Amino acid sequence: MHFQSEQEWHAEGVRLFGEDIMQWRFKCPCCGHVATVQDYKDVGAPVDAVAFSCVGRWMDTRKDAFAEGDGPCNYAGGGLFRINPVSIDGRELGVFEFAAEEVAA
Repeated sequence: MHFQSEQEWHAEGVRLFGEDIMQWRFKCPCCGHVATVQDYKDVGAPVDAVAFSCVGRWMDTRKDAFAEGDGPCNYAGGGLFRINPVSIDGRELGVFEFAAEEVAA
């Protein structure tokens, strides 16, 4: 998926989840784990990690990226394997796709 601008991407987030960005959900392209922006904040992840690296990187319990089983994992969007599926305005590094499904408790 490609967005022509950050404004277009933001408008899609608002359409899907509303104005409260903390409730926006993203799906890790490596393990499939769904996390909200609030989830990243709760584990102390830096703001630039949201929708770029799996929230598992900042959790005590996680699996290795590309390993079998359910996430979260330690996938890093800027690492050797760059599989983030969404591009915004031609930037080299993509982001995670929005997750329409509910967050697992």
